[in-house]
Amino acid sequence: MSKQALVEQEEAIRLKVRQLSDEQRKHYHRLELKSIKDPDTYAVLNWCFIAGFHHFYLGKFVRGAVNSSLFILGLILLFCVEPPWIGLGIYGLVFLLELPQLLNAQNIIHQYNNQVMQACLTDILNEKS
Repeated sequence: MSKQALVEQEEAIRLKVRQLSDEQRKHYHRLELKSIKDPDTYAVLNWCFIAGFHHFYLGKFVRGAVNSSLFILGLILLFCVEPPWIGLGIYGLVFLLELPQLLNAQNIIHQYNNQVMQACLTDILNEKS
């Protein structure tokens, strides 16, 4: 999604939240606060550790486990197998696959947070019914 589309989606959710009763809004904000993620934390985890920690941060455990496994495999191959280029090649491949995640971290987190906000709103509205 484009940045503008994400902003519009967020604004539409916030407009619906403003229509809730005071008690529902308080409950919504409590749910939202404990669920949203920080884009800077995501970017730091992605930039500093190609081991997939940024995927764990968003709850994508399978993808995080795959990245962590590739990281460990690359480390083993780097130090235990000749030539060390095989391990470096695995690191390079993971880096290339994760580079779009790093460069698009703000939008990824914005989209994730919009999904969380929508889920919190849906939960509040379902409680009302």
